[in-house]
Amino acid sequence: MNRQNALIGFACFCLLVPAAAAQEAALTVRDLDGKNPKKLALEELNQLLPGAKMSRLTKSGWQHNWTNESGGAFIVSASNRNPGVSRSTAASASRGKWHISNDGRYCILIEWVGNYPTEEWCRYVIQTSDGYYLAKSDAVKTEAVYKIDINK
Repeated sequence: MNRQNALIGFACFCLLVPAAAAQEAALTVRDLDGKNPKKLALEELNQLLPGAKMSRLTKSGWQHNWTNESGGAFIVSASNRNPGVSRSTAASASRGKWHISNDGRYCILIEWVGNYPTEEWCRYVIQTSDGYYLAKSDAVKTEAVYKIDINK
């Protein structure tokens, strides 16, 4: 493989990585202040998350949808909603696992199909007047937050 092809391949990979870490957050915890933010407690997560339909849209235009099954597994579907940003438009499905940590964080592991890296993270769920957000911390006002739709 020549250098140009390697660079093009790497650039495509960077555009397609569907990991939450790859999302460029436009919002921070501070931006939620006017939306009555509330970090959900462990008991609230245990009521909300099992059986919930989850959905997120990445900055690169990938729509991810899954349902938190009672056994801790899910199948995530991924489809490109913005083919102008990412070269791939192929829809796919991958296996994942979810759980709620003892300290009240929503945790997922997705084993993406193809040459994409495994996605693994734990985030606090913050409920606001306009929905739900995920964040590493709700105490640091400059911490990035990511919108996620949660429906029962």
